[in-house]
Amino acid sequence: MAYSLDLQDYVSFDIQASPMEILAPNKLSFRWILDNKALAFVAADATRQTVDAWIDKQLELIKTWAPNRVAFMINSFAAPDCVVTPYARQRLNDILKHTSHIRSLSCTIIARSALAMPVVLLSNAINSTARRQNKSQNMIFYSHDEGVRWLQRRIAEGEFINRTST
Repeated sequence: MAYSLDLQDYVSFDIQASPMEILAPNKLSFRWILDNKALAFVAADATRQTVDAWIDKQLELIKTWAPNRVAFMINSFAAPDCVVTPYARQRLNDILKHTSHIRSLSCTIIARSALAMPVVLLSNAINSTARRQNKSQNMIFYSHDEGVRWLQRRIAEGEFINRTST
């Protein structure tokens, strides 16, 4: 059975989603969720094609992202074939170079398994750098419901408001 790329299939409540865009056939989807306040990616594997499509979509969005807008994002890498590869690490470093002007609050959904541990370690390393810059945070969840609810709380708390304006 193919892994569903529809985030709504993994969440027990309405995620108020826009239509799904397939970025890599049978491998990666993208959509806006929570009334267009958050980005959502669902991956079925971590092949080069999937990683490239994921990074390329983010780079496309970064080009037009308002500097005072917080980026809320969920990345679902809970599929059994989603593992951290050296290529994925390299491409993630590529995107980090282009996001220094963007504050982000994101969460990554992973399966509870030994193979997922490198994702946790990578997230911790990224969080350490982001905390030093005081601008971004990525949380790891093992449940889609928990991850989406965490994003909802951040949005409800007013995190999307430009804190530097008066």
